[in-house]
Amino acid sequence: MNSQAIQVKSENILFQPWVGSKYGSESIFKIPILIVGESNWGVSKGAEKDSTFTHLLIESIIYARWQHNFFSTIQSTFAEKANSEDSRKEFWGSVAHCEYIQDWLPRPRVKPDKNMWKKAAPIFKDVVEQLKPKCILFTGKGLFNRATAGLSGDTLAIDESFAPTYKNPHVTVQINGALASWVYHPSAHGNLGHYSKGRGVVRSLIEAAGGRPLI
Repeated sequence: MNSQAIQVKSENILFQPWVGSKYGSESIFKIPILIVGESNWGVSKGAEKDSTFTHLLIESIIYARWQHNFFSTIQSTFAEKANSEDSRKEFWGSVAHCEYIQDWLPRPRVKPDKNMWKKAAPIFKDVVEQLKPKCILFTGKGLFNRATAGLSGDTLAIDESFAPTYKNPHVTVQINGALASWVYHPSAHGNLGHYSKGRGVVRSLIEAAGGRPLI
């Protein structure tokens, strides 16, 4: 099994998060890491199928039944290789992944409305409280700013041996004991496939949270 059968208990949660089978101290990073995307687009197929959507999506990525640059770029930001089934099993088996917005969007590049953001906030709080990550990476600066609005920030010196795309030091916040920060959206213009751009952030973030980076 590549994932754990963990069900987050939260009112109005639509998409249950993916939780890798070795998420936590047994992971390749030695700490629990939560990767947060913004949203899903499509049409609801009913509550039961919606709840397993993220799980089935990651399984499809692992076994190459479906491919998307977002997921391969994210993996390559954390680890050297993302082009084999074994490497995908190892990576996705070591992390948790969720979407922040808990509503379907009608199509790509449609932004969530204010009610969606408001609805998502307490659900995400429950996700973090129950999964207990030590490190949280938001895949998008706008998402990070929205999700962490009102939280006191700090800065993190980042490894500039990779592509110097980010200002140094980099903004971080604490969320329920987890060190959280962001990288630019992997599918954004100028970042597509350029996993090296976020590696300095990821490496420094994992180290600061007490984990073991692979890059």
